[in-house]
Amino acid sequence: MRFVAAMGVAFTHQAFAFAVYIGGGLGIAAPVWPIGQIAVSLFFVISGYIMVISSRRLFGSLRGARIFLIRRLVRILPPYWIATLLLVAILLVLRGQGTDGGDLVRSLLLWPYPNAFGAARFLPVLWVGWTLFYEMVFYLVFALFVMFSRGRAVFLVAAALFAIVLAGKAFQPASFILSFASQPVLLIFAAGMALALIREHGIVLPTWLRVLALLLCIAYLILVPVPQNPESLGFHYLAWAGAPAVLLAVAVLGGQLTLPAPAVVNRMGDASYALYLLHVPAAHFWTWVWGTLGLPGGAWAFLVTLLTGTVIASWLFFLAVERPLTRWLNRRLGAAAHDDAVLQRTGV
Repeated sequence: MRFVAAMGVAFTHQAFAFAVYIGGGLGIAAPVWPIGQIAVSLFFVISGYIMVISSRRLFGSLRGARIFLIRRLVRILPPYWIATLLLVAILLVLRGQGTDGGDLVRSLLLWPYPNAFGAARFLPVLWVGWTLFYEMVFYLVFALFVMFSRGRAVFLVAAALFAIVLAGKAFQPASFILSFASQPVLLIFAAGMALALIREHGIVLPTWLRVLALLLCIAYLILVPVPQNPESLGFHYLAWAGAPAVLLAVAVLGGQLTLPAPAVVNRMGDASYALYLLHVPAAHFWTWVWGTLGLPGGAWAFLVTLLTGTVIASWLFFLAVERPLTRWLNRRLGAAAHDDAVLQRTGV
C-alpha cells in the first residue's frame, strides 16, 4: 500500500502539474476523484498503522520515547533534506531560478509559514513536504505516551490528537503554525493506529466487512463533492479524501491479502518514501531535458518515461543513500536494534 500511495501522488503531480504542458497536453482533464489527496491520506493511515506495529518493543519502556524519536527523525529528515537541496540545485542550475534563503531554512526545519499564493497549507520549497509537518506532530504526540502499555498508549495518543483538533476549532489561533498544526487531518493517524491495534490483537476482519469497506470507499468517491476550499484540511477534507483512504486501508489491511511476488511488493514499498520525495525534483529535471533535447512523443511519452525513471531512481536512492544512511545514523545515535529485522531492512 505504501508504494500505491506514493505512486498515486507521483502520478497526479507529474501528470497534471508537468505533463499537461508538454506539446498538446495529455488530452484528458484532471480527475474529479481526489486521487492525490486520497493517496496522501492513505500515507497518514499507514503511518499510524506502522508506528503501532514497529514500536511494539518500545511500549512500556522509559527509553522508548528517546529511541522512537531518534528513529523517526533519522528516517524522515535526512532524505527530505537531500531531496529539497536537490530540487534547489536543479532549479538554480538548469532553470536559473533562485530560492529565498529564509524559505529554504524554514522548509528544511519543517517550520510552517504562509506562502505567497495565500493557500491554507504550508507549502515548503519541496512542496510535498507539507505532509511531513503533520508526521512530526504525530510523532511528538506518540513519543509522549509510548512509555505506557500498547493499548493505553494508543488510546492516549488518539485522545491527544482529538484534543489538539478540538482546541484548534474552539480557540481559532491567529498563529499560522498553531492553526496549521491543529487541523482535523491529524485524526487520520488515529484511524491507522486503531486498525493496527485490531490486527495486533489477532483479529481478522471478515471478508464481507472488507468488501463492504471497499464498496463504501467507491461510494464516497462518487457521492461526496469536492470541498469549496480543497486546500483546507478540515472536516470536509476528512469526508472527501480521508474517509475513502481509511476505508481502503480497512479493506486491504483488515486481514490477510495474498499478492503475487510478495518480496517484490515489499521492496517496492521500501522505496515509497524516496518516490514521494524525488518525484518533484525528477519532474523538473526531466522537463528541462525534454525541452532542451526536443524529444519526440508528446505528453504521454514524457509522462511514461518520467514515471519509469522516477521509480528506478527512487529504488536506487533507497538502496544507495536512504537505507545505509538510516542504519548508520541509528547506530551512531544509539537507536539501532540488530535483532529487529524490519528496522534493519527498511530503517522504519
